[in-house]
Amino acid sequence: MTTPYLNATELSASQVDGYATSNELDRVIEKAICGRITVDFTSDADRILDVDTAAGTEEWRDKFITFTDTTALTAGRDVTFPSEEGPEYIIKNSTAQTLTLKISGQSGVTIATTVIGRYYYDGTDIVAGP
Repeated sequence: MTTPYLNATELSASQVDGYATSNELDRVIEKAICGRITVDFTSDADRILDVDTAAGTEEWRDKFITFTDTTALTAGRDVTFPSEEGPEYIIKNSTAQTLTLKISGQSGVTIATTVIGRYYYDGTDIVAGP
């Protein structure tokens, strides 16, 4: 069973060793409070954020996200977040193009190049923060 908002594994009644579960939750909380990640567009295409918690490659739980483009983007691109609760994000667009932050199938919110802003998942889509 997992926690309802952070999706972290809960201790079970029969679990003998709680360290692995506690460590997972500690990492999730740390990322949500002060985690920093740079997500690079390595191709001139839309980007779906990695959600693989087990591999340690997830790209969406960090509080601070900077988007860069090693391969120069030639047009605005979509960045698709998972439809799960995450932190309030502080996002910086360091790419050469406008980005649309969204949930799959939704319209999202745009962030112009060089802009830093606050964004969050409202249960339906990514929206600009107050």
